[in-house]
Amino acid sequence: MDIKLLKELKRYSFDELKNIFEKDDEELRDLLKNLSLMNIVKYLKSCSKFELDELLDEDFKLNDKFDDYVFKYVGIIVVGNICLVIYPKYIEDEKSDKNYEILKQLISVIRKYQSKQQNIGFDEELELENFNLLSIVLELIYSYYEHGLYINENDIIEQNGEGEICWEKTINETTAYFSNNTPFYLDTFTFNQKSNKEDFFTLLHAFVLSEGCKKLKDILNILNISPINLSLAKLDNFGSIEFIINRLNQELSTQFITYRQNILKLLKRYIEQDSIKKTSSDISFVGTSSFNLVWEDVCSKVLDNSLEKRLEELGLCGNDGNEFLKDIIPKPKWRDVKTSNIYEATKTLIPDIVTINKDGLSIYDAKYYATILDENEAKNTPGIGDITKQYFYKMAYEDFVRKNNISIKHNAFLMPTCKSSANLLGDVSLNLPGFENLNIIDVILLPTCKMYEYYLANKTACIKIDRDEKAIIL
Repeated sequence: MDIKLLKELKRYSFDELKNIFEKDDEELRDLLKNLSLMNIVKYLKSCSKFELDELLDEDFKLNDKFDDYVFKYVGIIVVGNICLVIYPKYIEDEKSDKNYEILKQLISVIRKYQSKQQNIGFDEELELENFNLLSIVLELIYSYYEHGLYINENDIIEQNGEGEICWEKTINETTAYFSNNTPFYLDTFTFNQKSNKEDFFTLLHAFVLSEGCKKLKDILNILNISPINLSLAKLDNFGSIEFIINRLNQELSTQFITYRQNILKLLKRYIEQDSIKKTSSDISFVGTSSFNLVWEDVCSKVLDNSLEKRLEELGLCGNDGNEFLKDIIPKPKWRDVKTSNIYEATKTLIPDIVTINKDGLSIYDAKYYATILDENEAKNTPGIGDITKQYFYKMAYEDFVRKNNISIKHNAFLMPTCKSSANLLGDVSLNLPGFENLNIIDVILLPTCKMYEYYLANKTACIKIDRDEKAIIL
């Protein structure tokens, strides 16, 4: 398999993509159209100015010769015999990933995030009806490592086992011994369950795992996943596709254990591939087109976001019976001028992350930006809306922290970096007359390798700023 290393949102010309995919013009345009429909590729010439501002980290002018594409995706895409490995936009050199260590960690992080969203086997932004061999097989492999093969147990009764005693059979078929008019049984019949290794679904599960691993052996090698070889069977051994699907549907209707339901659904998707004729059926992928959401979740979990925690749990008191930390932020109130009736809105602005520890309260906004801030320029920075929201959150919590005798320690944007240590990149301020106490909003770069390591291990960390040294301690 031919492996190509690409970078998210990096511009690629049509001719560059021809060399990458080794296709003629018509074939490539059909492929790019399908990838575009799946929200993986964006054709820049057809994008609005707003979309271009969101997508690109550079200023440019469209012209008639402009024919560039970008991949709005992080992860792996397999097209025929070509494997595209697409790294996040903050990676400085996508070719520097030795032994694909960065990629392996990325896939683990994305999978953990997607499993929380209950998106089994698919990117949350992609159409679920598209067959996705790579993601289905990976999900089956991970499930196998955790639960083993799909097993149906048969209820059996055995003699002198360790299960619950079957009293009816024990009383009727064994000898009772009496002591002080109390019966004792030296031999008992007990209930147990025995795995049926020749069960239809056990054998089907083994077949799909083995065949899927064989088809994707090169990709599994990249991810350092050992192929699973449990079966030499062929699909024909299980009957027609219609028969297999009917059996799977019947089993699904009687199966109420979640992980087993997921296995059956994945097996069904795999078997259906021969009967589904989709234009995108030759495209497999594992990853996400919304890596910004992954970054937000990583920051939230690692920094121990307290927004959903009860004030009582945090040892704090609120206003007007507020239960959770997020409830401190006021909601808009609408007044009818005729009756003076007041109606409180159901929603308000909510920050990404608010943490509370012994150092105080901190307000963070996780931004998936590749910001440049140096002696020459300020580029790819958060907009005025993001800045004013951070100031709003600070003002909303000021009375709360004062009443609880704590302070607001940090107000910052959190951005990813491929460097090995955290960095205080800079700050932003907004000079408004009468609001001189708003202070600055820091711009902090967090090392993704460490953040992902903590995220996968369910560990937490806190941020400390050494302003004298202009450094960040994580």
